[in-house]
Amino acid sequence: MEFKIARKSGSIIVKIIKFTIMSQKQLLLSPRNWSRIAVLWQRLQQSFRLMVGVPDYETYLQHMKTHHPDLTPMDAKTFYRHCVDARYPSSGNMKKCPC
Repeated sequence: MEFKIARKSGSIIVKIIKFTIMSQKQLLLSPRNWSRIAVLWQRLQQSFRLMVGVPDYETYLQHMKTHHPDLTPMDAKTFYRHCVDARYPSSGNMKKCPC
């Protein structure tokens, strides 16, 4: 397997996923492993969101339930808006580039 990024045939991530699927066909297609695959997929989504700076709403809800049971947690839309505003303030003097 070549580890060259962004060649004609595709990027490294696509090759790794393809190699993993092809080598684990029996495990992936077995119905008894579908719950494990679902958990793995959720964790991958959470990891990718954290890499780009989007916090996890489920983790926030768990934190609020554990540490602040007397407060009402924000709904998902408000939570994400709060996170974006905290990361990229839209005041007149912008200190961070939103790109």
